[in-house]
Amino acid sequence: MIRLFLLTVLWLSAAQALWAQDAAYLIADRIEILPNGTLRASGSVTVWHGEVQITARDITYASSEGQLSLSGPIKLQDGSGTVILADQADLSPDLSAGIITSARIILSQQVQIAAAQISRVNATYSEASHVSATSCFVCNGQTPLWQIRAKRIVHDSAEKQIYFDQAQLRLMDVPVFFFPYLRLPDPSLKRATGFLVPELTTSTTLGTAIRTPYFIKLGAHRDITLSPMVSSRTNTLGLKYRHAYRTGIIELEGAYSRDTLLAGQDRGYLFGTANFALDTGYALTGQLQSTSDPAYLFEYDVKEIDRLENKITLERSQSDRSIELRFSNYHSLRDSESNATQPTLVTEAIVQQRGYPGGLGGVLDLEASLLTSYRSSTSPVDGPDSGDEVDGYDTLRLSSLAKYRRDWVLPKGLVVDFATELEASQYVVRQHQNIAPVNTRISGSGALGLRWPLAQRFASGALQRLEPRVQLARVVSNSDPIPNQDSTQVEFDEGNLFRFNRAPGFDLIETGTRVNIGLTGGIDYPNQTKIGWEIGRIYRTDSANSFTKTSGLGGHVSDWLLATHIKTPLGIELVARSLLKDFGQLTKSEIRASWRTDKHRLHATYAGLTADEAENRDVALSSLALKWNYQFLPDWLSTSEFQFDTSIGEPSKFKFGLEYANECVVVDFSASRRFATSSTLTDKTEFGLSVELAGFSTGVRNIKKSRQCGAL
Repeated sequence: MIRLFLLTVLWLSAAQALWAQDAAYLIADRIEILPNGTLRASGSVTVWHGEVQITARDITYASSEGQLSLSGPIKLQDGSGTVILADQADLSPDLSAGIITSARIILSQQVQIAAAQISRVNATYSEASHVSATSCFVCNGQTPLWQIRAKRIVHDSAEKQIYFDQAQLRLMDVPVFFFPYLRLPDPSLKRATGFLVPELTTSTTLGTAIRTPYFIKLGAHRDITLSPMVSSRTNTLGLKYRHAYRTGIIELEGAYSRDTLLAGQDRGYLFGTANFALDTGYALTGQLQSTSDPAYLFEYDVKEIDRLENKITLERSQSDRSIELRFSNYHSLRDSESNATQPTLVTEAIVQQRGYPGGLGGVLDLEASLLTSYRSSTSPVDGPDSGDEVDGYDTLRLSSLAKYRRDWVLPKGLVVDFATELEASQYVVRQHQNIAPVNTRISGSGALGLRWPLAQRFASGALQRLEPRVQLARVVSNSDPIPNQDSTQVEFDEGNLFRFNRAPGFDLIETGTRVNIGLTGGIDYPNQTKIGWEIGRIYRTDSANSFTKTSGLGGHVSDWLLATHIKTPLGIELVARSLLKDFGQLTKSEIRASWRTDKHRLHATYAGLTADEAENRDVALSSLALKWNYQFLPDWLSTSEFQFDTSIGEPSKFKFGLEYANECVVVDFSASRRFATSSTLTDKTEFGLSVELAGFSTGVRNIKKSRQCGAL
């Protein structure tokens, strides 16, 4: 049969009622006009009218009755993501109303609703009686994992809502819940007022509790989620508020609790973030963190932090300039720290400019910065345990820094590098009996280095790299004693081996003459395996007494710095760094390893530190952390997290999770054990369970469909 193509507004006067408002388009294998004026299309028939598209085997239009009759298989799509499959249908001329028999409604390729008959009231509403709805694949002769049976259902495609009357939730066709009235969102709806997935937990601190979040849509750009949690030990109301603006977003999250852990006290927390992109190219961000007591965040499993930070930041980054202004308020939750002697109010400002001098060549960096810190203590002699260390002082620092560097390439590939820095800082110190109120510091640095990059290509295609480097540097500084508050912890690594100042801030300066040596190497194999390593050390004419023992930088000679990284096509990555004082004597070590495959996500970390009184560590510490995600079956995922304090041989955290997820259900089980490290906290064991009927809830996860049967 030759296929005919017809793309026109139907000219028959008998069919004017069908196409009165909008033009319709028809494709069919055969089109004929019967003697009584009836239009009949047969074969592979497709009709478009507005956003509605229908495919059928036969379509008949009787102008005297004003009715379209379709025989199937029939497929109707209305432009909203809704698909109706049926055997027979009688529709109005504009395709918006009618009766469809032996039909199924498919919503966003996720939810299907089966009914003996579906009535399309208009282009917006579809109504069905004695229906079954599920998002599971329905194979021939098999019962879906879950389904909702209802006496009547109405689908509002405009509001994207599904209404059920006298509904039953069935698991493997066994009734488990009855709802006289039930409303669920259309899967294509991203935000809708209603209940979210409830969660059942039991813990040694809060007992058995159930949390039932309720999402409220306040408008197109605002919403709030209320999460009441009830148990025998606590009554808690959690909230999360979001407000999106044209240039940014504000989020607030918190909770209010009355519990038996601290009877008679109001408890809770409030966290918030704000992010805005201003028209001038600046970014304005804010952070709010507050809690009623140090134990609340741990007991209610909110966040693992030991210091609260409230801040406002204004910044702009360009290719050659960076500006940042930050106001911060800190509050420590640690038992060993007093907030009266900690810098609670801090103001930071920094401006950086990069240029490329035409006459000199090289790179010139200019920087100006401001730092102020305030402590509530008013004593000039306070210190821990009534010692002689002063820690309740206030400071103001204004600094300027100029840095210049340039390289020259010599014959044979040798590279000579030159760098210099000039720094000036003005300090104002209050309430410190050992430090002058006003102090000016000027420091200058210069370095000359030589390196020789070498490379060799092997016959196998592997590329080997080797680069020895030596640098002679000197730093001089003129100032009276200055309190060190921004460089108390100094890390010696491959990133600062050849820097003038290895401290992270301005307060600590490494003066004197020194020789820095390093050897970098690596090899890249054709199979994408990459291995790199670096060795370095520092030799000084004067002993450096301002660094702690664990930093590896003290004395005339520093510790050996050893670093390596490995990456393989099998998904294995390894990064290791160690400080070696003498042969076999490690002062600091860190190892991070990961393994990624289609089924495994494994991450392991080890860190070890020797005892160091200057860092308030009387004994050596070491820890091992392991995190493992294992997809052992297509629908099953296990998660494991383990932290072990290897210095004392005791675990500090254990967490296990098991998730089953397919196209129609997500079941998540978790178990955890956390060991307190503070006298104000207690050990905590917790179990959690949540069940989500995928497909109906908003924010549906994109779960891989492993089964292929059924209509979806």
